Amino acid sequence: MGDSNMEKLYAGLLGVGDEILEVNGEKVAGLSLDLVTRLMTQNSTASIRVLRHRRLQR
Repeated sequence: MGDSNMEKLYAGLLGVGDEILEVNGEKVAGLSLDLVTRLMTQNSTASIRVLRHRRLQR
């Protein structure tokens, strides 16, 4: 699958205001953005636990 297809597949899954709680089972509260980014990109896959914060549209 090409990069543009992957972007379309995952578009909208993580939104503004969503909170990343864990990456690969490791809690990320209090960690720097740089460290969380490294955790997410160190392997070809990542398991991410997210708390969604979405406003209802009327």
